[in-house]
Amino acid sequence: MIPLFDTDTPLRPLRGEVDRAITRVLESGRFILGPEVQAFEAEFADFVEAEHAVGVGNGTDALMIALRAVGVESGDEVVVPSFTFYATAEAVLAIGATPVFCDIDARTMNVSADTVAAALTPNTKAVIAVHLFGLPAPIGDLRVLAAEHDFKIVEDAAQAAGAKLDGVPAGSLGDAATFSFFPSKNLGAFGDGGMITTNDAAVAETARLLRHHGTTNKQLHTLVGYNSRLDALQAALLRVLLPHLDSWNAHRRAAAARYESAGVGEFATAQAIPSGSEPVYHLYVVQLADPAAAAEVLAAAGIEARSYYRTPIHRQPAITGGREPVSLPATDAVAAQNLALPISPSITDEQVDAVVKALAASSASA
Repeated sequence: MIPLFDTDTPLRPLRGEVDRAITRVLESGRFILGPEVQAFEAEFADFVEAEHAVGVGNGTDALMIALRAVGVESGDEVVVPSFTFYATAEAVLAIGATPVFCDIDARTMNVSADTVAAALTPNTKAVIAVHLFGLPAPIGDLRVLAAEHDFKIVEDAAQAAGAKLDGVPAGSLGDAATFSFFPSKNLGAFGDGGMITTNDAAVAETARLLRHHGTTNKQLHTLVGYNSRLDALQAALLRVLLPHLDSWNAHRRAAAARYESAGVGEFATAQAIPSGSEPVYHLYVVQLADPAAAAEVLAAAGIEARSYYRTPIHRQPAITGGREPVSLPATDAVAAQNLALPISPSITDEQVDAVVKALAASSASA
């Protein structure tokens, strides 16, 4: 079996360090915030070259808190892609704002300056730029738009820890950025966890207030906030993993290069990587004329593959409420044609070759 994800193999050599981190937290008696969270926040901020990092309960909370911290209020509009996980738009709705869906570039599967510009209105307060599947969105182009139209840029970097654009890490490209440490992510915790990063001290201060009931001392509450704090145990465990993330991501990039050299392009269209982008391949996603048929052939060969966001957000029942969805042709096409192939920090060249061989068989039988 070649799994889509392999979260176990990379952790095996670290079991001793993991056990020691758990013991350290248990013996400290500090389980909520405290020194482990503070240390991980500092280490993660350094990793993404941001001035501030604020640990929160999960990636969805990170989005809600970051949006409020950059000034999005009830009634404001936030431009978001539809080809992404539901939480990207859900967070906008959860704070009383309105998601306005934009299309994507079918080649990169990310938003572009043109697709975002088409969705802007005078009520646009922010744009969520999703670094989809670990590929940075074109933040430089979006910054030009932001200067013209006065909106904030929030990076949804849930799938992009360690990615870079023109040498600058995801997490320090926009006005704020959000990360998820869900176990299957490139930097995955042993449960839920999230982070907000920013170079704006005021945004960081507001985020810290919002994550802890709008207070700093449990006596005076200046905001209506949340109970969303990164667990000290998760922080300690993530501190063990973070030093290995660059090498894990490098292996993912090498695996993506192997897919290319093995000829995956003869049978499928891979996500296009613009110049200056250094993706981390949280997923290796291709487009096929018949992804369902290809997945069946791969499964028969013992290879796990999966389509993502088959029903994009703008077509979800909770969003449409029975109304006709907005027209997003590239989003609909990519949603119908995509298939994620196995990739991980432990995948071998032989496994990649086996996946491509199975794709070739699928193409021959089509």
